[in-house]
Parts: sequence; structure tokens; C-alpha cells
Amino acid sequence: MFASSGVAEHASIAIAVRNAFRNASDQLRGPVSCMFLFVSGDDLASQSAAIQATLNEIAAGLPVFGCSAESIVSTGREIERQTAASVLLIGGLSQPPSMCSLECVKTPDGHSVFGYSDGILDQARQCNGFLVLGCPLTFSIDLLADAIAPERGGTIVPILGGYCSSQSWESENLLFCGDRILNRGGIGLALPPELKWHTIVSQGCRPIGDPMIITSLDGDMILGLGGRPALTMLREMFQKLPNHERAMAIDALLIGRAITEYSDTFSHGDFLIRNVQGVDADVDGVLVTDRFQVGQTVRFHVRDASGADTDLTTLLGRVSNGEISPLAGLLFSCNGRGQRMFSQSNHDALAIDRHFEGLPISGFFAAGEFAPVGNRNLTHGFTAVAAFMSESTKS
Repeated sequence: MFASSGVAEHASIAIAVRNAFRNASDQLRGPVSCMFLFVSGDDLASQSAAIQATLNEIAAGLPVFGCSAESIVSTGREIERQTAASVLLIGGLSQPPSMCSLECVKTPDGHSVFGYSDGILDQARQCNGFLVLGCPLTFSIDLLADAIAPERGGTIVPILGGYCSSQSWESENLLFCGDRILNRGGIGLALPPELKWHTIVSQGCRPIGDPMIITSLDGDMILGLGGRPALTMLREMFQKLPNHERAMAIDALLIGRAITEYSDTFSHGDFLIRNVQGVDADVDGVLVTDRFQVGQTVRFHVRDASGADTDLTTLLGRVSNGEISPLAGLLFSCNGRGQRMFSQSNHDALAIDRHFEGLPISGFFAAGEFAPVGNRNLTHGFTAVAAFMSESTKS
């Protein structure tokens, strides 16, 4: 088995795809089994026919999996908010990966997810991951996670991947699945038996203040924390912060809800991060971007470049120290990271390259990253999810 990656920028997305494929193909040692493709640029949906024609010409019969995004990733590079393409080629497999298209459908019993089979889920369980990409406007990863959740005490099928992130939130997204290009729903992939995933989840923020219990809610407005008005508790916490943390909170205040309540203490990595949208002084409430529940433990957070760098470096150091010998990798980095978070460009991609020099990498900046923590499939924010492919016999 072998892998190679290629990346290209061009004003024409079709030419960028062609050049990225050529750059990856120049390193090949044999026939290709599958192709991962991620593209970025303005209004890509209107250019899907040109992309399809290019794929038919350069990769006829080759199964393709990927999506459009605001920014894309390759080996040691992150190309942000430009027209570009990133390609990862995998060769020498006994069989190609299994792929499926996914759709959320409203039924008399509520919304359901259709398109996957027991066979592809079994295959995904064996390879430690069901790779899923989805349009954030037309697909719910939470519905999928609930649909495939195991019976009590069972082991989950890990969901890896992320939501597409077009440069304009209203723009249609593209999903590449086999020989088709879709613009809604989601797509899934399970690796063949000789490969498996090893995934790390690195957060880009750190906690401030103390953990608190939600005592009152109205929809997505938190009204009470610890039995007192939520806005009052936020103001009191803010006054106690050092000046540099106050500045960070003003720039981007986040809130995390505890991933599990079965803990005596809560620290970094124990919270699922969401945005604070604003406050409402009339009701002393704090508006958040998720549906929380009364009784949940929450803690305010700030975006922290230094902490994010240390966390990612530490996690990569653990897996590169003989734990795995990867063939290739995919990186799903939050679109709030990159140059929006770090002073240097290419931060996450270069971090991987320092630990796995020259490893073929592809990926994109996501509008929500998918990865399990413990035995729960979760959608993360401000997080880098790195999924490494390695041979099953060597992992």
C-alpha cells in the first residue's frame, strides 16, 4: 500500500483539481485505489459540472470522496479562503473503500437518517471509524449519531469528519461520493479491512472561571447558573479575570458543557465547546449556540492559541512515539483556527508534518468537527481532528 498528496491553487477550480491530481500522481508507485478530494473557492456549486468533467477525464473509474470548504489542507500547508484543491491518493488496496450517500428525512415518527447499511457500519467498526462529511444546512450529524448508537453498554461506531464550510454560509456545498457530486445531505466512507483509523482530538480553547450548574433555561437562552441569574454570574466571573483573559473573553467568549457529568472535577478537554452568541439584559440571560439542559455542568472558555498549540503538539507527540506508523492522514480543522487563531500560517498542518515528516495529508477547515470522546460521538468547535490511516497489522 502507498499514498501520495498534491495541492494546487488556480483561479479556475477545474484547473486546480487537475493540477493537484497531477502533483499527487507524480509520486505514485502503482495503480490508485481511491481518491480524497477537497476544494475551496467562491460559488463552487455553479462549477460542479466543470469539476465533474475534469474528474471524468483524469480519474475515470476511480472512487472519489470529499467535499467543498472555505479552506483546504495538504501536507504542511493550509490554503485559506482561496480557490484551491487538495488531493490524497491511496493505492495498493485489496478493495476500494465502501461509500454511501446519507439523507435526513422527515417521517411520521420524526426525522430519520437513510442511506447507510449494517454492512458499512460493521466495516466502519472494524476500521475504527465511519468517515462522514455533511452539509450543515441539510444534514444533522447528531441524528446519525443517535440512529447508530449502540444498545446500553455497547461500543459505538466512531464517527469522524466534519461539516462543509463554504465561504458564504448561504452557498451550496459540494459532496464527492464515488462518481457523483451531491449538494445536500451527507456522505459516508468505511475503509477496507487492511486499514484502520487512529484519531486525535485537540481543542483550541481553555477554561476560565469555575464550573457551574444550569438551573434555568428558555430554549437556547441560559437564564440561571447555580441558582442565580446567568448574566450576573458571567459579570462576576468577568470582574475576577486577569486583564489578558478579559481581553480574550471580549474577543471570543465560549461556553463548554461537560461531556460527562460523572466526574468530581472538570478540566481542559472535559467540555464540548459552543459559542456564546450574546446576552439579554432584560432577562439576565446568556444566549448560546446549542440546546443545553437544566442540571448540566458548564464552564466558560476563551480561544487560546498557545494552549491549542501545546495540546496538539502533546497529542501528536504521543502517537508519533511508536504508537502508530501511518500511511496517510486527514485533518479536519475548525474554520475558527488557521490564521484566525494563530500568528503563523499552516499551523496545524505543520504540526503534523513535524511529527510525521512528509506524511501525505489532505483535509479542510470545517464548520464543526466530528470525533468521539469516550464512548460518545460528538460535534466539536475550535478543534483539530487528525485521523491517521495505518495498516491493521501494524497498529
